[in-house]
Amino acid sequence: MNSKRSAVFIGMVMFFSVCLHAQVDLSNAITNVQTIGGQVAAVLGGLIGLLGIGRAAYKFAHGDGDAITSLIVGIVAYALGQVASAML
Repeated sequence: MNSKRSAVFIGMVMFFSVCLHAQVDLSNAITNVQTIGGQVAAVLGGLIGLLGIGRAAYKFAHGDGDAITSLIVGIVAYALGQVASAML
């Protein structure tokens, strides 16, 4: 009877150690997803901002009247990307 109790006790200890290990891995996964999300937001915001600034440069070079609007949109997109990455 004593060997059954010790076997059950060892089984319970092993089960709880596996559960705790899975919980630690899950928290690491959540941290990794948040880090990746912040980096993706920064890169996408930067690319959209650079495209907007490039579009503004093209419009300035060709004398279009709404070049300032394109420049402002590019700067705002770049800034929003940086804010989004900081919030994640």
